[in-house]
Amino acid sequence: MAKCPKCGYKLKITDISQYCPKCGVNMTFCGFVENFEREAKLAELSQAVISCKIRRLKYALIGTKLSIVRLVVMLLPLAAMLLPAASVQITVPYRSSAFDIGILGLVSLFTGDDLNYIMGMGGAPIGGAQFASLKIALFSFIGVAVFALLAALTSLLCFLSIKNMQKITSVFAALGIVSCIASYVLIAKFVSGCADCAVLNAKGGFGLFLVMAMFAVVLAVNLVLSIKGISVEYNEGVVERAEIYRQVKAGKINLDDLPQPVVQTAETRKIDEEIAKEEKAFLEKKEGAENG
Repeated sequence: MAKCPKCGYKLKITDISQYCPKCGVNMTFCGFVENFEREAKLAELSQAVISCKIRRLKYALIGTKLSIVRLVVMLLPLAAMLLPAASVQITVPYRSSAFDIGILGLVSLFTGDDLNYIMGMGGAPIGGAQFASLKIALFSFIGVAVFALLAALTSLLCFLSIKNMQKITSVFAALGIVSCIASYVLIAKFVSGCADCAVLNAKGGFGLFLVMAMFAVVLAVNLVLSIKGISVEYNEGVVERAEIYRQVKAGKINLDDLPQPVVQTAETRKIDEEIAKEEKAFLEKKEGAENG
């Protein structure tokens, strides 16, 4: 059963009036001012938390020229992987196929049946060693693609930690450069092993050199950002309100003990001055009407 918000009287089904049968208070408006002030304080504090998050997001993504450059260059390693690191041709009885070791080549391998064929030919009496070498080369190139994807992803999610995400991206970019070197060595070994192979023919490309250069660009931009840092500028009082909100949520500060507005700023002071001016004008007008 419902209770009176003032005296706690348990209301009966027959108590349909908005006034409490015991204490006579208007239950509809009881505590309205107090609840309104609580909601106003909570809205002020929670809006500050949202404002801080939006400001960090903005500054992390486009807050500085280097931040914008980071967004521009984050996809360069993946784009460079469109150029082939090598070209491969398989020629066996009743089967002939060709593909590039690159992003587009990987897509064609995974969408077709060539990958399954390559995986199963590692122990073949003819060309088995070359097919095994091709598998290793493909996996090494996939490793390059993974680091390129991670570098792009951490660049895009830089707002999660303005202080640390560029460091993480720098690590992925450095690992991408190392993986490019390892992949180039393995692909070159595979290409040289196909020189006297009857079923496999391969020719090296320069795609990995461009990918390595793009990783270096991503690494350089993020290292500079990590060293210089990104300074986020907040509006007056926003940080204080956000901190008070966390204290209220943690139960360390009672919302009812806070003033309204919770934090005075130039904006709130201007509003208070406007309200005081309107009140003064109203009282003067009222006084004039009474005297007249």
